[in-house]
Amino acid sequence: MRRSFVKLVVSSVLACWAIGLVAMVLYARNQSWTDERARGDGVFLAYELLDQVPAQSRAERLSELQQHFSVDFTLISLDEVERRVARSVSPGEEIPQRVSPREEWYFLVFDDGQGALAAGPVHPAIPPGVLPVGLILAIVGLPLVAGLIALRVEKRLTKVERASRALAVGDLSVRVDDPPGSPDELAASFNAMAERVERLIRSRDELVQAVSHELGSPLSRLRFHMELLENQSDAQREERLDAMTRELDALDELVAELLGYVQSDELQLDRQVFDAHRGLKDLAELARLEAPQDRAVELDLALPPDASVFADPRLFQRAVETVLRNAIKYARGNVLLELTQDEEHVRLAIHDDGPGIPEDLRDKVMIPFFRLEADRDRKTGGVGLGLAIVSRIVHRHGGRLAIDSSPLGGAMVATWWPRPEPHR
Repeated sequence: MRRSFVKLVVSSVLACWAIGLVAMVLYARNQSWTDERARGDGVFLAYELLDQVPAQSRAERLSELQQHFSVDFTLISLDEVERRVARSVSPGEEIPQRVSPREEWYFLVFDDGQGALAAGPVHPAIPPGVLPVGLILAIVGLPLVAGLIALRVEKRLTKVERASRALAVGDLSVRVDDPPGSPDELAASFNAMAERVERLIRSRDELVQAVSHELGSPLSRLRFHMELLENQSDAQREERLDAMTRELDALDELVAELLGYVQSDELQLDRQVFDAHRGLKDLAELARLEAPQDRAVELDLALPPDASVFADPRLFQRAVETVLRNAIKYARGNVLLELTQDEEHVRLAIHDDGPGIPEDLRDKVMIPFFRLEADRDRKTGGVGLGLAIVSRIVHRHGGRLAIDSSPLGGAMVATWWPRPEPHR
């Protein structure tokens, strides 16, 4: 890749120089010392001043005038003029002569026939002024500048190439360093791709480990139940079938959670501006209906009337519902759903008065399949994916999730969601 890029840069620079050289040669061949340029150089003015002077005084007058003109003047005889132009000339005749692309003369025969004024030599391919100099600098300089820029780009491409090779052989942590100054879009794009690849591969590994571990236990128990089923009484068989049904229900829930976790990183966001107040009230009412029967849980709401959220309504509801169900599941008697907002975000915090989450484990509970206690989630049916899914949904929206202690005495799970941009 690097060798091909260098070849492209070098060939491009050489092509620019070749085109510039051809253009300069064609320009030089097509230029001539025209009457307009000769007039601008003062040739005709010098001729008129000398033509008014007697032939014997013209040399002296020419020495006085020469310092005022940029073109060299010489007094020559008619024979010399005819020799140079290879033909006879007439008094008052104006004769331009191009000797070569780099030498041109202008002969003006005096009206009295006593010699002629020779102006030159000049280089017609280089007219006066800054424009030709600018063209030459552009022809030479622009390819050099382009080459320097291309070399800088080539260095960045080399970094990306090395990082790509490292990623291909399994180094998932490799990233391309962003140079100081202006942001490097190529490096940023590669890093975003590498992060996504790393996340997908780690998710795959986590899923494989979880499936082997989480599915192994219920499948083994089902196999034991089936082995014991044959030699038991009808009552024992009925009890065994109920146990197998519970294991199948647990497997079904586990599979649904696994699919939800995998899909949470692939779901397309349908962002909309919506009022969160009504949706949260509906979720709270549903959560009250699903509260456990063995204890009374009071669910309070602290919602402002005008809280607008810019998010996917379905995923927003799914995330809030997951956290709310967890709070009710572990609460002793009180749950609070609190909504606050600032200029950029809506903060949704769910409090409970349950056992809480130890500070050293608050980050770990967002790791897939992590359980605080071995049998705590077994009793409540959890598989350790709820907060991991919520964390993914929130981060997909550009928000964040944080866990802290609640004033109620238990845990507080807070999520931040983007607000709609104000109309300008």
